[in-house]
Amino acid sequence: MQRTLLAIAFVAGLAVLSLPAQAQTGSGTERIYCPIPEDGVWVNPDAAPKEISRVEVESRCENEQVFVRARAFTSCIPRDCKWGWTKGELRSDGAVRVLLIGFLSSKDMTLKAFGDLLDVRVVNILNDLSEPNETKVYNLRRK
Repeated sequence: MQRTLLAIAFVAGLAVLSLPAQAQTGSGTERIYCPIPEDGVWVNPDAAPKEISRVEVESRCENEQVFVRARAFTSCIPRDCKWGWTKGELRSDGAVRVLLIGFLSSKDMTLKAFGDLLDVRVVNILNDLSEPNETKVYNLRRK
């Protein structure tokens, strides 16, 4: 009897885990499937120095919430510079927003996948505000 109840509870738990997460938007509830389309490794092989050369995004769903984290790499010499893993925010329009904070500058990134392309909008912010913010858009390919 206990084994039967345990088996039923296990199967019910698997069914719940396979359900899509729900995201609250202004217009109601939308289904969000994990991993999100932005999940994966994205590359820009033609990146000039200080430009985004790679973005890695990881997502998971737990308790009807989507958790996202991302890290970015910029083209540097002799190897690319790495921004650490940072918590991302899934916006109501489906894009992911990540704020990478560094000592001298920060990057406010908006990520949106379109098939095998990742549209990356980056606002470069100098933390001392000595220069105006600079916005650039990159199209990265799925690796």
